[in-house]
Order: sequence, then structure tokens, then C-alpha cells
Amino acid sequence: MRIQLRGSSGLFAVWILVAAMAIEWFGAAALAADKEKPGDEAAAGATVFQPNKVWQVEIIQSTEEYDAMQPRGGRGFGFFGGRTPEAQTAVDLNREVHRNNFGMDLPWATGKVVIGDNAFEKVGIRYKGNGTIGDASRTIKKSIKIDLDRAGGTDKFGGSKTINLHCGVTDPSKCRETLGYELYRAAGVPASRTTLAEVRLTVPGKYEKELLGVYTLVEEVDNAFLRDRFGSDQGLLMKPEGMRDFDTIGNNWERYKQSLAMKREATPQEAERMIAFARLIQTADDATFQKEIGSYLDVDGYLRFLAATAFVANSDSYFVLGHNFYAYLHPETKKLHFIPWDLDRAFANFPILGSNAQQMDLSLRQPYPGAHRLTDRLLAAPGMREQYQKIWKELSTTVFDKDRLLTRLAECESAIKDLRERDAQAAANRKEGPGGFGPPGMFGKPPELTTFFEKRVESVLKQLAGTSKGHIPTSGFGRGGPPPIGPMMAGQIMEAFDADANKKLSRSEWLAIADKVFAACKKDSSGGVDLESLTAGLTGLLPTPPDGAPRGPFNPAEFLSGPILARGDANKDKKVSSEELLAAAAALFDEFDRPKGGQVDEEKLGEMLGSLFPAQPFGGPRGGPPGGGRGGFRGRPGGPPGGFPGPPGGRPGDEPEGPFRRPFDGPPGERN
Repeated sequence: MRIQLRGSSGLFAVWILVAAMAIEWFGAAALAADKEKPGDEAAAGATVFQPNKVWQVEIIQSTEEYDAMQPRGGRGFGFFGGRTPEAQTAVDLNREVHRNNFGMDLPWATGKVVIGDNAFEKVGIRYKGNGTIGDASRTIKKSIKIDLDRAGGTDKFGGSKTINLHCGVTDPSKCRETLGYELYRAAGVPASRTTLAEVRLTVPGKYEKELLGVYTLVEEVDNAFLRDRFGSDQGLLMKPEGMRDFDTIGNNWERYKQSLAMKREATPQEAERMIAFARLIQTADDATFQKEIGSYLDVDGYLRFLAATAFVANSDSYFVLGHNFYAYLHPETKKLHFIPWDLDRAFANFPILGSNAQQMDLSLRQPYPGAHRLTDRLLAAPGMREQYQKIWKELSTTVFDKDRLLTRLAECESAIKDLRERDAQAAANRKEGPGGFGPPGMFGKPPELTTFFEKRVESVLKQLAGTSKGHIPTSGFGRGGPPPIGPMMAGQIMEAFDADANKKLSRSEWLAIADKVFAACKKDSSGGVDLESLTAGLTGLLPTPPDGAPRGPFNPAEFLSGPILARGDANKDKKVSSEELLAAAAALFDEFDRPKGGQVDEEKLGEMLGSLFPAQPFGGPRGGPPGGGRGGFRGRPGGPPGGFPGPPGGRPGDEPEGPFRRPFDGPPGERN
């Protein structure tokens, strides 16, 4: 059994038909407003999660509760750009908080939520996300989790007590999560359903039905989900963080628990099963692994999970960062199933694995950097590569067919067009800055989805035909240190300075950049530019937030100016002349223009920029500064030291032990 879908009997099908007719007659709101019973879950979910439906949502909170809900703390990520525009209030130490992976506290608050014609009183509300909170630091539009029974309420919506509203701050299309989850489901992977929501906020004295914008409403992976997808909710559901690999360190279950982030305590049998699974992956000989892996893992489901993740080029995932997934140990088969989560970074929307062009050509066989022991051992087993290839050939003519993808994209874009326009206007009216990874504009934009689908399908077909191996990433957070900066910047540089729009940067176009940088700098009496002037000149050239929007504490010009000066200062007088800068720029270009064709493509430009701006380690030594902070971004044993430092005054003793090592270690239990 891979997945058992609930409700396959004729009687249940008749019940669904009758329920659908009732919804048509009386309106979807009537069903959603009822206290849903377990038997109503399938119908309620089908009513709520319609891909192109738009739910009108209003969140109503008192000023006190809204202020108390604002994010606080965090470590090292002003880099993402700006502080929240809301004033920080005194910390309520008795208020329940969720601590995300960057050490930021996201307090729970209470309020009322209206969805369509349905009002839900006494609900719990908090912001959600890890990097997304930083990405949305310039706007009041943030991702939100609503718990309908946390503050005394008893209702359900769509069969669940939890509502996930994802803001899509990093996604210009606002279609990535909708299409991403659809593709996983169509590929045979158990994945959440989605719908759209237009969200407004009312806080007396601050906001009156203020339009936050368009959100993706994503189905919670909870007991209702498990009953629907697997036929039972009695298994062990986990949402790990940083568990990119399964290591084994003995039989003490306590050392495994924190990283697995189980939704309930494991039984002794479940604990032993998970330990045995890790032991099989890490220590079993090949013959034993190949004989037993099928009894521990839903192999077909895992290969489909790998294929879908590779196709959507999602680096913010299990295979790269070891998070944004659930694992479910089925109570009957005792097999492990993988479930995707948080797909706003899908479709080449996170540049840590390379440029846009490289991610659209991502390897099907190895869409991750370095080793991934479970996947590597599985695909090395006899017959597994052939099974994986067979899955890809099936999906390439169905789910990943280019015409099918472009048709569905057009439908999604049509459904969201007006919502996006209202969203953008609302942000402009509030003078909010742009969201996304890094300072504004520094790392460019993700590819248009039309371009992604065209190029990705082309790459898939070439790889299946054996004429290309695709792009195999060489680095990423947690494997070999931070990712190279060059490929992240290449797309933005190409877009800004490719004057003839041929998708290549010529030598003269490259030298024009050096000219522009030098012209923007204040010169001394000898015509030279020192580090301070170079930094100021670059600051003036880089994109800035709109008037009134908060500016982040990290100035990217400070990161760029040092390497530029170091390379250009030929006479070592701690300043650079126009001649020195142009000569250094020309030498760098010629070094990477090996065919001497006088131009470089985006991939080669990324390598060139990577040489100019080598990746720097983030943060201090593992574990953070004295005072008991948590460490982060830790490599495997023998890897490089360093990591995001913990917050000052952090709690001692929070450093996790065990095999499922997280790059960021927050508290056990609840996850985004």
C-alpha cells in the first residue's frame, strides 16, 4: 500500500454528491460555518480548497493583542532587510510564543476571524515563518497561522481547526504555492490543497479593514489530512528541522526526539522503528540495505517526492536545507512517507543552488549539493535508477507536459491578476518596501513562471534522452558553507546591464559597470577613491526602499566595496583610480571569457562575480556568544566551524543532541 484514499466506497461517493448539491443550493458558507463532524471533513475540504476560489478574510484584533503579536528578537537577519514597521511593545513573559529557526519569537494573540459569511470568535493568531518573517520585515503583510480552538473556540474550517495564510512575499507571481502543491499531488505525492484569500485587517485606532493583500490558504497537515490521504491518523507525524540526513547515535530515544519535532509522543515501537531506520541507512551493508529498505520506506512515494522536488527546483526543502517537509510513519505498514511543505521558494525562487539558468537546468538525479545518504543509497540499489527513470518518463508526458503546465499557469494568473494589482497598490499606499531574500534588488528576481516551465521541460527532456546531466549544485547552506554569492547576483546584473538584451554580457558592457561605479564615487585631490567613498558610491547605485519604508541595518555596499577595492588597488595605496578599476575589471572578464568571444552568459557571469565576491561565513562560532545562545547552520562532523550566533542571553542547555541535526535549533514541538 502506498497511499489509501478515504471514501472510495459507492455509498460515500453518493454522500459526496448529495453534499455537493446542498452546497450549490445553500452556499458554501453554510457548511463551513457548522461545527464540522469527522464525517464532514472530505466535503468541507473540497468546498474550501478550490484552486481559483477567492475567500474574503478579515482579521479583527484589539490594539493590545495586535501589538503583543509582533515578532521580536531574532539573530543576525537584519540582512533580509529592515525591521518590522510596527512599534515594539513591552514583552509579556507569560504569553505563549513560537520561536522560529532564527531565534525570533512569534507570540500568540487572540482575536476574531471572518471568512466569507462565517465568523470565528476566540481564535489564536500568530505570524508564521522562518526566513519569510525576515523577507516580510518591510511590510505589515506577513504569513499568518490561525488556530480556531486555541483561545476557547470550537469551530473548524475546511475540516481543520488550523488555517494557514501564506503571504507569498518572495513570490512575484503569487502562483508558486498553488502550482507547486498541485504538481506534487498530480505526481502522486500526498500534499496539501490550496485556495486563494484576500485578507483585511481591523485594529481599532490603527487599521480599518486595511487590505493586506492576496494570500495562499494552505491546508494544514493534521489528523484530518492523514485520515484523508492515508486512511488513518494513528501513525507518528513529524515535522523535522535540519534533518537532511538520518544519522544514528545509539538506542537512546531521548537524543532523537527534539530534531524530529513529533506532533505527539512516540510509542516505544515507533521510537524503535525510527532508530532502526536511521541505523539501516547509516550502518547496514549494501545487501542488507537493499533487502530491507522497502519495508521501512514507501519507495515509490519517495521517488515521486524526489522527482517533484527536482522538477520545481525547490532548494528550500528536505534535500538541501533539511526542512519544509513532514514525515509520517504509517501505523499499519510501518513505512515512512514524505510530505512537502512551504513551496513559496519553488520554481527557482531561492538562489542558493545557482543562477536562474542553472536552477532551470537542475539535475533530475541529484538536485542537491554533496551527498544525501538515503537518496544516494536508494538510487544505487539494483533496479532503482530504472524505477526512477520510469517515473520520470511517466510524469514528463503527463504532469510535467509543457502545454499542460502553461495552460494551468494561464488559469492561475487570470484568477489572481486583479488581486495582485490591489495587493501592490495597497503596499504602495503604505509606502512599504519590497520583500524578498537579501537587501532590495541585490539578488535579482526569480524567473517568470512561463520561462521556468519552458526551460525546465526542455532540460528534463534532454536529461531523459541522455544528452545532458543537468546542473548539479556544488554548495548550499549547511553543505560546504554558505552558498556562493556570485550566482545570486548574476541575474540582476545581467538584467540591468545587458544593453542589447541578448542574454549575454559583453566586455564593453562589463567595463561600463566599472565606469558607472567610479563615476558615482567622490574623488580625492588625486582623483582616487578610498573605501569610504566607494561604499558611499555603491550605496547610491543600489536600489533603495520607497520613501517612508524602513531600511535594514545591513548595507550591501559594505559587502561589495571591500573586494572591489582589494582587486583594483594595484599600487596598494588603499584607494583606486579610474585606470586601476578599469584594468582590474578587464582582467577579471578576460579570465572568465576563456573562448575569447568577448561575452559571458549568466552562468559564467555568476562564476566571475563569485571570484570577485567570495562567500563569507555567517555569524560567529557555533553556539553563539557567551550567554547560552543557540548555534546554527552547522555542518556535519568535520565540516567548517561557524554558524549564526544565538541571541544574547539565550537559554543554556538548548543545544540539541542527536542525529537529526538542525541548521537552526528552536524548541521542540510546534513548527511553522
